[in-house]
Amino acid sequence: MVRRDSFINKIRELDYSYKTQQKRTYLYRRKNSTSYICVPMADLLEDEFVAHSLRQAGCTEEQIRTFIVVCKS
Repeated sequence: MVRRDSFINKIRELDYSYKTQQKRTYLYRRKNSTSYICVPMADLLEDEFVAHSLRQAGCTEEQIRTFIVVCKS
């Protein structure tokens, strides 16, 4: 499980910015692109969700594994 705040900080590093709040999620969009990520409002996010979202954002498998390990320590 990864804290939502850590995940949001990571996607901000990848040029995503907050756009709006939906019923159960926050919507983040990449600057000058149509790419977006929906972040659940839950405090803890599943590792699979985090890995999938970061893959779509363009991170390598090594970057994803490192991020998840650092978040858990």
